[in-house]
Amino acid sequence: MRIFAAFLLTLLGAVLLVAADKPVVGTWQCVSDSPDGAQYSWAVVVKEEGGKLSGTISGAPGEYIMEEPRYENGVFTFKVRIEGDVYTVEARIEGNKLEGTWKGPNSQGVIRGTRQS
Repeated sequence: MRIFAAFLLTLLGAVLLVAADKPVVGTWQCVSDSPDGAQYSWAVVVKEEGGKLSGTISGAPGEYIMEEPRYENGVFTFKVRIEGDVYTVEARIEGNKLEGTWKGPNSQGVIRGTRQS
């Protein structure tokens, strides 16, 4: 029984260590502000498989696949193509919060979010 308990504690520690190393992975509820004052809600889902990040961003206009997602030094960046235009997102992650900017061909704004899971 002690060996099994030790195994479970070791496994739990390894899972927590991996989760701490990948603070961007999970489901985020985000809001982006546009230059005209409108706000848009987004569900941002980030996954990690085989050391590579992937994900989707979905909201009222539809669901889009992240391009070139990266997490380095507390900053998460990715691109998303919406109706042929490429938008770039750059956000700092601290705990379960993210805050940053988005930029498109003719506009830019702010994005904020909270990790849901």
